[in-house]
Amino acid sequence: MHSRLGRRSLIVTTATSLVAAFGAVLAPSAAAADGPNLSYVVNAVGKAQTTDAAAAVTEAGGQVMASYAQIGVVIARSTDPAFAEKVKSVAHGAAVHSAGATRTAALPAMTDETAELDAYEPDALENATRQSDMILIGARAAHEVNLGSSTVTVGVLDDGIDANHQDLAPVVDQSKSVNCVGTGAPDTTPGAWRPTSLTADYHGTHVAGTIASAKNGVGIVGVAPGVKLAAIKVVNSDGFIYPEYAICGFVWAAEHGIQVTNNSYYIDPWLYWCESQADQAAIVEAVRRAVNYTTENGILNVAAAGNENQDLANKTVDTTSPDDTKPVRRTLDPSCLNLPTELPNVVSVSSTTQPTAPANAVGPWYPGLTTQPARSSFSSFGLGAVDVAAPGSSIYSTSPSTGVASYRTLSGTSMASPHVAGVAALLVSKHPGATPDYIAELLRKQAIPLACPTSGTDYTQGRCKVDPNNPNVNGFFGYGLVNAYKAVTEDEDVTPPTVKVTGVAQGEQITLGQPVTPGCSTTDGSSGVAASATLSVTGGPSVGYFTATCSGARDRAGNKAAPVSVTYQVVYDWRTFGAPVSADKVNVVKAGSAVPVKFGLGGDQGLGILAAGFPKLRATTCDTSAQQEVAVETVTAGASTLTYDPVSKQYQYVWKTDKSLAKTCGRLEVTLVDGTTHSANFLFN
Repeated sequence: MHSRLGRRSLIVTTATSLVAAFGAVLAPSAAAADGPNLSYVVNAVGKAQTTDAAAAVTEAGGQVMASYAQIGVVIARSTDPAFAEKVKSVAHGAAVHSAGATRTAALPAMTDETAELDAYEPDALENATRQSDMILIGARAAHEVNLGSSTVTVGVLDDGIDANHQDLAPVVDQSKSVNCVGTGAPDTTPGAWRPTSLTADYHGTHVAGTIASAKNGVGIVGVAPGVKLAAIKVVNSDGFIYPEYAICGFVWAAEHGIQVTNNSYYIDPWLYWCESQADQAAIVEAVRRAVNYTTENGILNVAAAGNENQDLANKTVDTTSPDDTKPVRRTLDPSCLNLPTELPNVVSVSSTTQPTAPANAVGPWYPGLTTQPARSSFSSFGLGAVDVAAPGSSIYSTSPSTGVASYRTLSGTSMASPHVAGVAALLVSKHPGATPDYIAELLRKQAIPLACPTSGTDYTQGRCKVDPNNPNVNGFFGYGLVNAYKAVTEDEDVTPPTVKVTGVAQGEQITLGQPVTPGCSTTDGSSGVAASATLSVTGGPSVGYFTATCSGARDRAGNKAAPVSVTYQVVYDWRTFGAPVSADKVNVVKAGSAVPVKFGLGGDQGLGILAAGFPKLRATTCDTSAQQEVAVETVTAGASTLTYDPVSKQYQYVWKTDKSLAKTCGRLEVTLVDGTTHSANFLFN
């Protein structure tokens, strides 16, 4: 893990074409010029207030450099030392939640982050036999099962990737790569995401090689050689990763089809950002929003725990910050966080050593195979702060080159983190659509437990704390050594959630006025429910057939449930035919007479109750054995119209029969708009 990834003299930058996707840069209304030109993060109260927060920046004399309405964050610049307070007091200041400077050193007048194509003397071409780290985590064994899917992309937030390297050219997706250095807005200029200097900016290329170097018969092989990489450049030419760069990188990843990010850095200029300080709290809030946005968009973030050999669970003093001006000694409190590794929704990785593996071993490491990996002496740690561990000492990987493939050996939690990102990519390949928290859970579950040391300084000083609730978890290694082989061979879950329509049964008939409350039930006994089914109901509007459908359910492993539907019927409260018509007997009627057909529906339901074409007479065979009712009252006048009598609460339809019906039989059918049919039998004389 590096803050400044290679020290060089400061190069100045032009902020051109960096805000094309976010609107024009807004000019300040009255910029103060009595202080250093600094970059600020301005957080809106909510996403909907982003435009007003941007207006507040202008009103306070600042300049809007980028605006991320997706998370309610505005990137601004100002020379006014009081800008962070002033932006909350202007006309649109009520839209501002918080604001803070992203650095302590003044911005340079201009910078040029164009990639250089300078020469670099490569190391000798090597092969994968030097990669004992891949044996240690079981990657070599995993490759015999699954290389990873080309539909999975890992975003490498770093100093760029040399996409011309023989091991990386097949896997870098240039369409998803971007440069976030400069103003904090994405620069999509072709190649802007490449390393600025091929001699000094080797960090991202090295990290990328560990994650996904192609299995192409030459050079090395990454943890997940079948996946793709996106170069998301967040390190400037002097090696700084300022908050606006990281924010830009996370938002870009969230919106460009990336499933995993690797973050082998901490955000400058503070090693620990303390929420007890208003300026720093604003930065924590902004970065937290950006990280949460990636999680909402299905991304698992992996980050290095740090190279400070510090207990992240018990931080006391920082003497290295701010690192862009003069560091000061400061006392830390529990609100102080290393960004991004200590944020929620980030898997934090500590570094281990690489014990020598036996010849022809494919791994992964297990007790008895060789000596247990130890915590790298530089690696930060902490119970509850570290999730898993991976090799980070003496890692051999790709390095930028100009025509001849280069490789180099580096150490750091920066080198450990990409091992975990690669395993996460294998997990996403095996469980497409799985939620980030489920992938993180599998990383922890499948890890090989590593015990605290039983001798040495770490032991005598009691630095390695064991989880009182789980003896296999400790502050040095978290849940243990990440396991690529288990990632591709275990925890298969192809069973979708079980979805049921509740509150109503298939074919159920419900009388109008009775309560009916269809709903959805979603259960999953394996990975758990990620998204419950949602209900939609069609039909009606008040009576008739309705279909309740539950759809959209998926579990945390990414399995989707098919929609489930139930059809039910809401019907009128039918009260049987009233005199003179009987539903139980054959009604004897004189052909040509008018018959009052009366029935009730439990009240006035309006006159649109009859289905089209009804009532209707259907001819039937006369049944002389059927019981007859000869006392049917008939009238000599009337029209075939429907009326409702509020006194008797009955409907009446005066049915004018035809004389031609004499000596025949028929069934009068009354079909209602609720889909029900009611009938009475007649004999005509």
